[in-house]
Amino acid sequence: MKKQLSTLSVIALAAFSIWQYFSEKQKFSYQAESSTPSKGKSAAKNTDIFTDYDVMMRDDPIGQNADAPVDYYMLVLSWSPDFCVAQREKYGNQLPLSMQYQCENNRTFGWVVHGLWPQNAKARSVAEHPRFCQGDLPALSKSVIEPYLTLSPSAKLLQGEWEKHGSCAFSSAEQYFAKEQALFRSLRLPKEKLERRELFRWMKQNNPHLKNAYLGASRDELFICYDKQWQVIDCRK
Repeated sequence: MKKQLSTLSVIALAAFSIWQYFSEKQKFSYQAESSTPSKGKSAAKNTDIFTDYDVMMRDDPIGQNADAPVDYYMLVLSWSPDFCVAQREKYGNQLPLSMQYQCENNRTFGWVVHGLWPQNAKARSVAEHPRFCQGDLPALSKSVIEPYLTLSPSAKLLQGEWEKHGSCAFSSAEQYFAKEQALFRSLRLPKEKLERRELFRWMKQNNPHLKNAYLGASRDELFICYDKQWQVIDCRK
């Protein structure tokens, strides 16, 4: 009888040990899964994109020009893959925090909004366009910036564009970002990289309101210009 009880005790102890092993393994697996950053839109919640996102006017190499007139606007679109390649070439695996949301974790942004810039028609240099018209502004709240991260995938970019450009023509950041979004959504954009002439041709064929306009471009950016009534006009050559 004692031998039978001893055998049962050994079996019970073994069963408990097995249960404890799998219980702990399942618990560890759940914790590991919960701490792994997800991809796509929800990744914003796991990436600290709001770390040090304010922009200081004193650090800007061009600086302030609060006296320049606003004669027209230029919407600047950026081809994100080329931008990210250039940043990786510059920084390697040490991308600044302000660029990580856009360029890490295999995100596939295509065309994004760099900014909407009030322009001085008589400017002969970048410094002669309106800039920092309301001075060095405080950081916007996260709730203002977050809805537009799919439009301009960097909190620092959105903050900087508002301070440097938007504040020269809009009474609030909300109005500025909403206008950027409306202009962006009014466009059909190619889903692959095109050479400059091909890009212009594609844009005019697929966006009738651009048909007769002179567009601008730089290395990985496209410029579309508007008058003060938001009608498309020729960009300055």
